[in-house]
Amino acid sequence: MLLLRRHHPVGYVYVNNCMKQINMKKMNWLSALMLGSMIAFTACSDDEAKGDVFSDLTPEAHKQEIEREGVALVKKMEAAKSLETFDVIDGFFTLMDRTTAQPPVALAMPLTELQNLSEGNKTMVSAPAALVAQYRISDEFKSQTGIYEWDEEATDWRLLAASDTEATFRFTVKEQAAEISVYNFSTKDATHQDEYAETVTELPLSLNAHVKLGEAVLTSFSLVAEWNEDDTPRNIVETITLEDFSFTGELVNTNTVVSAGTAFKYNSDVIYANGFQLDGNFSYDEIFNTIPQEGGDMNSVFAQEVLARANAWFQLGNIKIEGIFDVKGFMDGFVDKAGSLTENSTEEDFNNMMVELINEYALFYVRFADSNEIIAKGEFYLKEVNDYYGGTHVEPAFLMVFGDGSKVSVDDFVKEGFGDLITELEAFTKAMDAAYGGDTTPVQ
Repeated sequence: MLLLRRHHPVGYVYVNNCMKQINMKKMNWLSALMLGSMIAFTACSDDEAKGDVFSDLTPEAHKQEIEREGVALVKKMEAAKSLETFDVIDGFFTLMDRTTAQPPVALAMPLTELQNLSEGNKTMVSAPAALVAQYRISDEFKSQTGIYEWDEEATDWRLLAASDTEATFRFTVKEQAAEISVYNFSTKDATHQDEYAETVTELPLSLNAHVKLGEAVLTSFSLVAEWNEDDTPRNIVETITLEDFSFTGELVNTNTVVSAGTAFKYNSDVIYANGFQLDGNFSYDEIFNTIPQEGGDMNSVFAQEVLARANAWFQLGNIKIEGIFDVKGFMDGFVDKAGSLTENSTEEDFNNMMVELINEYALFYVRFADSNEIIAKGEFYLKEVNDYYGGTHVEPAFLMVFGDGSKVSVDDFVKEGFGDLITELEAFTKAMDAAYGGDTTPVQ
């Protein structure tokens, strides 16, 4: 059982690492294509994109505005310095350590998700894993249900009331009534069972949990899942509240669309959000008949008909990065243009062809999320870099194209400035270390 203890919460690691890695690293053509498919674009048509409006700020003014947004975002995170949820969880497991009792098996999932959220590792909705054991996990949970109260004199949990649906524990934290409860846990047997294994595979359908202090629900967890007959998830909806913070996420899987979207907020303000949508033919037969298998060649890669279009987006505060990748158009264009290359064509010819194709079939924007105004469009180009052997080579790089027509590389855009944001981040990390322990590493 995971023991969730007090530690750096709510995006501390996430924000800190993002700022430390703000300079883009080298990327080869494969990562450029991945960027084209996954750096974010809300699902809209090319015609809709042409009607977008650029912000009239200068590049330097945009940099200052982005910094202001970043500072405001860090200030919202300051509420993470005094979360009472971890006092209650610490108190619960301290009492558990004094007994031979084990926490309910169904409590593992919400506590794991809460830990991932608090460590900044949770940015997507999680597909719940199949529950595989030599017994039914659902039966194990039913054997642990009941409403319990801590008896200090007996140094053990005393059963207050029987229950078939909830496992609730009541105790005292800082002279206040506290409660941890897990309930509404339901499963279904998976279609595919190993007939030779002495195990049962169950798929979670629903689960709820909460942490209370006094009359206030500090933290809650909700999971609702639907499964296809082949045991793949059809729909997952996950909601977590952590005092004034919240996380919501949904995954949808059909034969033609796979999509997911999440949002992590402080009250109603977005801290981060992201999502993607893949359009194509995701039937079992299509995947296994057209996706290249081991030993396949590049021709089979470009012949695949599973993925036709990829949209994705990422938002940090009020800054949103969006992108769309026309996979089918790129594949067809590559086959067409590659046919014009000859044995005399150079590596430079190939690289130029790739830049032209990516710029034609991939669209990128950085926006203000609230107004939808474009800060900059993205454009790939070939950048000459030094190699380890004293020579040079070219690799794909990314330009930010502003409304006034000026172009700035991402490296140059973030090279200078952002001093106020870095100062605010360093103050924030020191405050988190003071509240939850740890060593502060200066933000580079």
